[in-house]
Amino acid sequence: MPKTILRNLQIGFGISLLILLASSTASYISIRKQSHNSAMVDHSRRVMSRVNKILQDLQNAETGQRGFLLTGLDKFLDPYKTGLQSLPQSLSRAHDLTSDNPEQQQIIDTLSTLVQSRLAKLENLVNIKKRGGMVTVSQLEEGKTYMDSCRLLISKIIDREELLLNKRSEELSRSSGYTSIFVLLAAAVSLLITLFFYFRLRADFFQREQLQNDLKRKDEEIQRRLSITQRIAREIAAGHYDMQIQDGEQDDLGSLTGSLNEMARSLKTSFEELNNNNWHQAGLTQLGNLLMGNKQQEELTAVTLGHLTKYGNCVNGAIYLMEQDELVLRGSYGLEDPERKRFAPGEGMVGQVFKDKKEKLFENLEDTDYVISFAAGKVLVNNLFILPVFDGNECIGVMELGSLQPFSSIQLAFFRDAVQKVGTTLAAAQARLVVQNLLEETQAQTEELQAQHTELESLNSSLEMHTHKLQASEEELRVQQEELVQSNRELEERSKLLEDKNLEIAERNQEIQKKAAELEQSTRYKSEFLANMSHELRTPLNSILLLSRLMAENSDGNLNEEQMESAAVIQSSGKSLLTLIDEILDLSKIESGKMDLDVQPVFFADILNGLTAMFAPIAADKQLGLEMSVAEGMPLQLETDKQRLDQILRNLLSNAIKFTASGKVTLHIDHEQSQTNRIVFAVRDTGIGIPKDKQHLIFEAFQQADGSTRRKFGGTGLGLSISRELARLLGGEILLDSEENKGSVFRLILPAKTSDATPAAFGTVQLLPIELDFAEEASTAGVQTSETVNLPAKKTLEIPIPADIPDDRDSIVAGDRFILIVEDDIEFAKILLKYTRQQNYKGIVVVRGDIAAEMVARYMPLAVLLDIQLPLKDGWQVMAEIKENPKTRHIPVHIMSSLQVKRESLLQGAIDFINKPMALEQMGDMFRKIEDALTRHPKKVLIVEENPKHAAALSLFLGSFDIASEIKSNVDDSIVALSSDTADCVILDMGVPDRVGYETLEAVKRNQGLENLPIIVFTGKNLSQVEEMKLKRYADSIIVKTANSYQRILDEVGLFLHLVEENSGPSTKSPGRLGFLQDVLQGKKVLVADDDIRNIFSLTKALEKYQMTVVPATDGKDALKQLEDNPDVAVILMDMMMPEMDGYETIASIRKDQRYENMPIIAVTAKSMMGDREKCIAAGASDYISKPVDIDQLLSLLRVWMYG
Repeated sequence: MPKTILRNLQIGFGISLLILLASSTASYISIRKQSHNSAMVDHSRRVMSRVNKILQDLQNAETGQRGFLLTGLDKFLDPYKTGLQSLPQSLSRAHDLTSDNPEQQQIIDTLSTLVQSRLAKLENLVNIKKRGGMVTVSQLEEGKTYMDSCRLLISKIIDREELLLNKRSEELSRSSGYTSIFVLLAAAVSLLITLFFYFRLRADFFQREQLQNDLKRKDEEIQRRLSITQRIAREIAAGHYDMQIQDGEQDDLGSLTGSLNEMARSLKTSFEELNNNNWHQAGLTQLGNLLMGNKQQEELTAVTLGHLTKYGNCVNGAIYLMEQDELVLRGSYGLEDPERKRFAPGEGMVGQVFKDKKEKLFENLEDTDYVISFAAGKVLVNNLFILPVFDGNECIGVMELGSLQPFSSIQLAFFRDAVQKVGTTLAAAQARLVVQNLLEETQAQTEELQAQHTELESLNSSLEMHTHKLQASEEELRVQQEELVQSNRELEERSKLLEDKNLEIAERNQEIQKKAAELEQSTRYKSEFLANMSHELRTPLNSILLLSRLMAENSDGNLNEEQMESAAVIQSSGKSLLTLIDEILDLSKIESGKMDLDVQPVFFADILNGLTAMFAPIAADKQLGLEMSVAEGMPLQLETDKQRLDQILRNLLSNAIKFTASGKVTLHIDHEQSQTNRIVFAVRDTGIGIPKDKQHLIFEAFQQADGSTRRKFGGTGLGLSISRELARLLGGEILLDSEENKGSVFRLILPAKTSDATPAAFGTVQLLPIELDFAEEASTAGVQTSETVNLPAKKTLEIPIPADIPDDRDSIVAGDRFILIVEDDIEFAKILLKYTRQQNYKGIVVVRGDIAAEMVARYMPLAVLLDIQLPLKDGWQVMAEIKENPKTRHIPVHIMSSLQVKRESLLQGAIDFINKPMALEQMGDMFRKIEDALTRHPKKVLIVEENPKHAAALSLFLGSFDIASEIKSNVDDSIVALSSDTADCVILDMGVPDRVGYETLEAVKRNQGLENLPIIVFTGKNLSQVEEMKLKRYADSIIVKTANSYQRILDEVGLFLHLVEENSGPSTKSPGRLGFLQDVLQGKKVLVADDDIRNIFSLTKALEKYQMTVVPATDGKDALKQLEDNPDVAVILMDMMMPEMDGYETIASIRKDQRYENMPIIAVTAKSMMGDREKCIAAGASDYISKPVDIDQLLSLLRVWMYG
């Protein structure tokens, strides 16, 4: 190279190097300064973050302490304990971070002292709560003072750091500006120098033509290599990861090709792993689908082996299951007739795997025993995989798989996961088989007993025929004896012997008949005694309850607080006595075998919630601990009679609390150790215990461990006797484990399904068969929740609160049609909002439950789309708030959820329910139903009522609120009317003539198109809990005829028809519409016939409050006389049990007089036995009420008959 070019280059590079050194030095100094300023900014932010962490830990500790003080539950102390552990570290870290700032360290030292004092106060209050003490307001205010001081100091620290942060940020910005300016100047100078030397060196480039030719050749080589590299890259992008570039050059392009080869290898490895995982999951999913359904073991093993061998590229397989201490071959695939179909545990490799509970893998086998035959020859199976089959932790069998090729790790992992599914499924199938065998065995025994009974009847008939024949033979022998006395003495002796035997048989038959008659008479006497006892006790109770209620209400205001309290005590005592009477009748029903069961799914959460609500205040009043729990791994429910189960547990818990002076009472639900299909409810207390010699007495009726006159604890001794019989009725038992002065444990053991139970034979039990059409829904819903259930116990859902979604709330003007969407899934909410707009509606989206009802009341949308699982407040609570508000209850609500709760949604008042995920067609149906609910006019109600006066009065009442109605007197006519015309709701009297109770409801619900029709049961009959539970299966609401029942009817009808209440306040109701409810009784004369003067007195007091005139009569004859003297009597209350002339005769005499043919007569009876209502109606009574008289129900009946 010429010297000129060299000199020019040296000068240019020298100047450039000087400028580069200068700019680099300046940039380095500037960057160091920026780095320092940035570090100081970051330091200030770390100090602020650490101080905020101190405040957060304090708030967490305070929140946990407050939750514990409010609830007393230890789980609320978790944030408190976390705060205690984190605070020292946070304080120490903050102190270290401010080591360069003495003022901040001084403030942090003061803050540390205050924090320690605050923590000491928190710990003191927690200890007081744990000891059962009360926390005072002054203690809470003192803690608040410390907390406020801490917040003040923390704010002071943050303020100081913010000042430093602002100052340091400004310095950082200034330094960055200087650096930018210097770099620009350096760049400009460099550009000038470059231009100068460019013109100097341009002439020299002409001398480098030869070099350019060399470069051209080099460029062509590079282009060729780049083309190859691009082609290989496209092949790799197309999925050919095996492609590699062979380039040995050590330049940049060679490095690029090497990197490309490495990327191809990495992609190949990643996609192989992904494909293997997809293969694994797809195989398990297909296996799960094949195992679904109620299949037998043989079918399950065949399906399992077929899938595993085909999917896992095996050639054969076998499954051995443990049966009667042997492993038995229950399924095979691709095997010739195996020589060994049974193995003992530890015998052979199959038995050894079962015994060790560990899998074994055999590869490259050479033994000729492992050969399979094909049509074309034989193939050696040289790879075997034997693995145990588990159900939980229990080994139930062994699976064997054979392959021609070695097993890969992917195949082995797939087989291990698959065998877990198979084990659970086979165990379930085996359990179903055991249940089926037990059921068949029970049926066979029943048939055998029936056959024996028939055989005994045949034998008895044969004996009777034989007796007749013997009597005829005896007569014939007697005639022959007169003719041939001497020749037939021997025959006469035989005849006498036969006669003696016949007499003996006849005497025995007479004794059996006599005992049967005595037993029947004893049963009749017992029933009659219980009925009379019920009457004799309920009659004075009637006066006690009525008069004590009137005194407790103190409508005249002439009693002081102490007198009103005494009246309340009298009423409470009367109700306790009534409960005792009911217990005696319950015991009688159980012993006579007439106690009905209502078997249905019962959720453990519902049981514990109800019992906790009932007994927690009682336990707290006695300063006792009350704990209720369910063991891990338990199902969500069992199938039994909920009412009877509640009755037993209430009695056991009541006794436990009553006999425990200190300590605690617990209820724990778990499986029985020996049988997983039996549930144990263990009630444990720390009370007085029961001596060993008394434990056999407490389950006897009217017996207690301490039956002396000086006993400490009261009670009748009936509770445990009834509980034991109820447990037997449910197919279970009650066991006692107790030691005197050490507490007791009562264990109620029930089958998980009542159908699996074998009730103890203590009497004939009449079980009422009931179809559980909602069992599937309940079982599916129970899965979802544990948190939910059924309506699952309502609790605040711990769901993250999503961000708000932009919607149309700010663009809504008068006249717009809009829908409110309550959904926390943002993506799904956006889809709903988009679809809502496509349907020509505007939309408002709410993503949390606590403000949903408020938003509905504020915006008053045309309809609401509501999710169930919402943060802060679930959908059930939101639904309840909407329907409880008179302003919003008419708004149609459409519920959407992944839970199977359609029936619960409709019962809560929703117009429909759709299960997530939903298709586009379902969304269209949802909006069509909303549109239908908004445009359906007029609202119409069908009334099915056996009594025309009741029906007419109810129809007129609803008509005054612009609700059209149609009256039908029987179910068949009502079904025809529902099918031919459109009704929005049905009001059904439970006692229609040709159907009763739930049979009527079932007849309606069974018809297609009427499944979701709202039904309101309106009845004057006192329903037992069993009857009420049966009705609630089909009815959406049950209303008993009381003083306010018509208003309740209006409320329920309004709920189901989505009516708008024009005036929500009671003071604004139209007197023209509701006036008859208050004035219809005024001035009317009522004849009260009762032989008990106390009842007349109490009824007179109650009715005179409503300005009615009471005409008393003490028996039937007196009632007829008073009726003649007072022909203007508007209604008669007739006691059915009176001396000389009872109520039945009196009613018959009154009905004979045409003047009183339509006189309303309400029968009053205290027997409370089955069939009383029907007997009274048949005698001529218009209606029926039982003692003790419910004054509200009586007033309702009087208003109906007076108004009708």
